Amino acid sequence: MRSIVVATSLAAASFASACSAPPTAPSALIPPGTHQSPISAVAGPGAGGVSVTPKSIPEASFAADIGVLITSARPNTSYIVQRAPEIGRALASDGLCQRALGIAPSSAADPPAPAFVTFAIGAGPATLATAANGTGTLNFEFRAPTIPAGTQFDVMFRLVDNETAPSTELRSGCFTVTVK
Repeated sequence: MRSIVVATSLAAASFASACSAPPTAPSALIPPGTHQSPISAVAGPGAGGVSVTPKSIPEASFAADIGVLITSARPNTSYIVQRAPEIGRALASDGLCQRALGIAPSSAADPPAPAFVTFAIGAGPATLATAANGTGTLNFEFRAPTIPAGTQFDVMFRLVDNETAPSTELRSGCFTVTVK
């Protein structure tokens, strides 16, 4: 396990509606965990799954084991792992993932935020490297000391081959996580 700590675009309407339904993938491609979603390709090849398993820690804040598995993706490629959490928004757990889909915030009081934020491991981005057959896995621990136990929030994950101009993008469905 690697440990990381949280550091401090609008999509077209057709894209938003296409991504609002969870993608489909065989359950064998979804890592075990308490909160899970299949991953499917938005651009380029690949499929897989993501799991988030929150765990109780003495600080009573968010800590989770995260697992990502992809297959049939581009071979020998490093994918950057990102998330779009609905933290600090009025309808943070409504199951819609407005942030990820570029849908207007649910209220004027919601702060603007980038759609997807890259996970960091140490000094660099969290990356999943695929083998010659296009398969790759990544498991790590994520902590966010500013998110208290009991919080529920929606999140969508994505993997891209380039942060600024991706030619391959894989996304999870929207799912709700409960902090232990």
